[in-house]
Amino acid sequence: MVEMEHIVQKLEQTLGTSLGLKTLNEQESLWLTESMAITSRYGDRLGREESAASSNRHGEKVSSNTTRMVDGAYVHKELGEIWFPVNQQDLSRVLVADSNALTESEIGLVALLLANLQEAPSGAMSKNAAKVEEERRALQLGGWLKERLQAGELLAELPDEMLIRTSLTEEMVPFLLIHESEHAPTPSYKALLRLLRSYFDGDIVLVPLLDKEWIILANQELLGGITTDDKEEASSEADQDLLSLFCMGLYELISTEWVGDFHISAIPAVNALHALPQTVGMLRETMTIGRTFQVKEHIHLSTGLHLERLVYSIPEYQRNQFLREYAAGHTDLFEDSETLSTLESFFELDCNVSETAKHLYIHRNTLLYRLDKIKQETGLDVRSFSDAVLVKITLLLYKVTKRK
Repeated sequence: MVEMEHIVQKLEQTLGTSLGLKTLNEQESLWLTESMAITSRYGDRLGREESAASSNRHGEKVSSNTTRMVDGAYVHKELGEIWFPVNQQDLSRVLVADSNALTESEIGLVALLLANLQEAPSGAMSKNAAKVEEERRALQLGGWLKERLQAGELLAELPDEMLIRTSLTEEMVPFLLIHESEHAPTPSYKALLRLLRSYFDGDIVLVPLLDKEWIILANQELLGGITTDDKEEASSEADQDLLSLFCMGLYELISTEWVGDFHISAIPAVNALHALPQTVGMLRETMTIGRTFQVKEHIHLSTGLHLERLVYSIPEYQRNQFLREYAAGHTDLFEDSETLSTLESFFELDCNVSETAKHLYIHRNTLLYRLDKIKQETGLDVRSFSDAVLVKITLLLYKVTKRK
């Protein structure tokens, strides 16, 4: 039933007209049976020739005595409808269209489609129906998540009647995928799910949220190497690096397959059956914070944004007040791309002068010159721990304030 409703929707989109599924009563079923016994061709039930003709939506003339006949379609003149039996073995259900809504060729295409569906192997039908049902369940969960998030019910429990519960477990790694492009087409649900399953090498749950936004839930075992059996030996830093590498591979695969700007955020494994709206909220927050402070990055992990998350939570008026008091006249430094890249690399490499110079492909003395220049303009020497902390916080505050 779900599959046929999906087919009707697709036909309506293709033909540009309204169609419907109708369950026949006993009298209507008898009419259809008699019509099929008399003729299997497109025409009225008795095959009478009439000269009256009408125009369809394309302006073409359609009459009951047309010489071009179509199998599998029957006109009920009293109702002004064309009936297409969904199943030749069970005449209680038909696909219905207005008798003037379709051209003769379109009638033939619809009848041929239904005939091919009936001839398809039961296994293929079942597989297709399962895919349609899987997408329906995912859309249902996506709708429920949007409602809970809008209502602020972050700790809401997944309803027992939601059938997708059977696909969720207590340990799943969540990802948020966003596609940004004004012109590139959005990946279809089926195509994206197929690609993700090939990458994860197993079943995953893909949930559409907003337009061009999806939640991906993967069983922890599918992310081989991210966790170890020996919890005592597991390093959180190593886990973060492995998750980052996994996200990078996923990003490369998706961005190669489709045109557009993709971003991925991820957090450690969660119980997908508990407080799922909160998980979505954390993923979105991680995405927002990551894109605020790491403009050039496409991968954003919650485990690498501790200080950024703290700074982001500071009220705006307090951020502005701090910048006025401690960075008055110095914020122009952060507008200079060379100074900005120097500071970011220096902090990223634990204030190591030699490693930073190598990373920037510059001479060590050149780096020292840049650091001295920063000291002259700000009075702060980033080679000193306390001054480095102050500059780092000022840099983060400047980023979030400027980009708000």
